[in-house]
Parts: sequence; structure tokens; C-alpha cells
Amino acid sequence: MRRAPFAPVQDNQAETSVKSETRPPASKKPAPPPLILPAITTPGAGALARTVDEPVESPSPVSNPVAEQADERGQHQSLPSSAASHAYEVVFISAHDIDPNRFAPREIYGDNTLQERADSLEANGQRDPIHVIPNPAKPGRFIIGDGWTRVQAVRMRDILNLQLKAIIHTDKSEEDIAWMGYAQNEEREAHTDFDRAKFYQKWRDQGWTWEQISKKTGIPVGSLSQYGNYSKLDVDILHYAKRHPEKVSVNVVNQLWRLVSAKKSAEAAISLCKTFVDNDESFRWLKERVDSLTMEQRPDRKSSPVKFQRRYEHGHFKQRSDGKIEIVGMIPPDKLEQFNETMDKLLRPYFGSEEPSNINTPTDNQQ
Repeated sequence: MRRAPFAPVQDNQAETSVKSETRPPASKKPAPPPLILPAITTPGAGALARTVDEPVESPSPVSNPVAEQADERGQHQSLPSSAASHAYEVVFISAHDIDPNRFAPREIYGDNTLQERADSLEANGQRDPIHVIPNPAKPGRFIIGDGWTRVQAVRMRDILNLQLKAIIHTDKSEEDIAWMGYAQNEEREAHTDFDRAKFYQKWRDQGWTWEQISKKTGIPVGSLSQYGNYSKLDVDILHYAKRHPEKVSVNVVNQLWRLVSAKKSAEAAISLCKTFVDNDESFRWLKERVDSLTMEQRPDRKSSPVKFQRRYEHGHFKQRSDGKIEIVGMIPPDKLEQFNETMDKLLRPYFGSEEPSNINTPTDNQQ
């Protein structure tokens, strides 16, 4: 099976010849005739997508009205691009020739989701192409970037002749195409907090800092790094988080981590999480329970004398002789993100850690 080259359509003033290629033997089984599709002028991946004005490695224009017929199995059929500038070529590839991405942004694929997607594809066909790259380890196969739900739905239902419209990105790596899929998912149907946590952790496992992930996502480090608490919790809590992702959000996880870090015991957090989910308790209930349980663990100590302090119109700052500091004040809602970023930069050289905070996110809509 041969990949179709991807190239921008050159300006009408430029003339470039297309080299002829040796075609594979004709299949005994007649291949379906190619369909003419409009050119895809952008991958549609938002800020993380590579812009279509950037050069593509291959300089050859797409000038053949049928760039490539079906291969021996009829599984890889190119569809011609129109004359739109810098267009991406759309091809048909077999759903069975597509492999998962190691850095896939989505973890949760419920049976209902796949059934609904299969119903839609069977009734209406495939509207948007999926995005893949050639699999460098398995010639003739591809790695998914965006559209894995559609791939699974087509396989499960055995529909569309197992053929999917696809854009093959020869200029992207597996990591690049995973970030592209993340961006498209966030625009189309936002990930759950569980999906985000697992996705970010994959990059953390690759050695990425929260600052690097922040630059990719546009999410402030202070909010982003709290997803790291998922990886610290017991597998039983993660089971609840995966089965009930809307209920067990990142802020619920942060409250449970508060409990674990205070009591040094996972059993209390597991029991509380189970009650929270099974009884459909509110976030306020959970937070109050965690506050109560953690207060029981705090020793009754006297505060050290104040060594330095400043009072302001809307708050005050204190530094005690034992080195502990206190900041009490009110931040206007429209300045919270700016305050968080400024405090993060200010405290990092002194606290020396980028580990997630144990407090809940102040913007959680459950509060």
C-alpha cells in the first residue's frame, strides 16, 4: 500500500511537473471510483495546529485529477484536491490500518458514546476527515491524531465499508498530532478532568515541566498543575474518577488529596469518595467533611511571634519568627488569574517545588 504525498498547491504562475510513479498491480476486485471532495484548507486544530501557510516538505503540486487509484486491497484511495492554495489532500484509508496514539488525549470511550457515533455515521456518513500520520514503525499503517472515536465506531459496527476519509500529515510527529487532537477535542467537545489529568501526566512522564505544558495549553501553571494530584491517589479513587468523571472533578480530587496528605491514609479518602458518589452529595458537603477531618489532625500549637508585617487597604501580610508567612486579603475576581501567576513566579524561588497545590481551584463551578 502506498501513501499519497501531501503538498501545497502552487501559485498559478508557477509550473511544476509531477514525476510518474510505478503503480502496484491492478487488483482483481474492482475498486470503487474515487469521489471528488473539496480541498481541506486547514486542519482545524485551533492554536495548536500547524498553519496551512507553512511550507510542506514535498514541493510537488497536486495536478492529476485522480492522484492515486485504490491499491491492491482497495483500501487506500486518494481523492483529488481543488485549486485552493496550500490545500491538504484527503484520502480513504482502512479503519483496520489505523493504530492508537501513545499520547492520546482522551481516555474515556463509553459504549453509549461509540454507539451514538456509529448511529450517526451509519445514517449521515462521515462529514469531517480524521487526521493521521504514517506509522514509522509499521509501513503502510497510520497513527491517529484526531478521530479515534470514529475509527472505533466504524470497526465496532462494520460500516462505511470500513473506509474513512483522512488527512495524512507527513510533516508531523506522533507528539505533534496528539496535541492537534487535544486542541480539536477541546474545541468540539471538551475533555473531562480525568482525560486532561491522564493526558498531562503522559507529558510529565516524558520529562515535561508544568511550564511547558502551560505554554501548549494556555492554562496558568497554578491551575494546570493541580491535575497532578490524580497520579497521587489510590487506584480505587481513580476508578471512581474514571467511571464518574463529571462528578469526581479535579477539585474533588484535590479535596481528597488534602485528606490523604493530612491523615497519611488512603482508606478515609476512598470511603469519603464512595459516599460522595453513591449518595450524590454536593461539593460543599465534601469540602466541609474534609475540613472537619483535617482539623482533627492539626496539633494545637501557639503561633510564633510576628517578625515583620504590612497592612494594606484590602489585606495584610505577616512573617513570623519561625519563618512561616500569612497572607490574608480579598482579590477582585477579574484579577485572580493575574494574581495566581504573579504569586507563582514570586514563591517558586523560595518554595522550590512545582508540585500541585493541596487547595481546591477557586473557579470550580461546584462551589
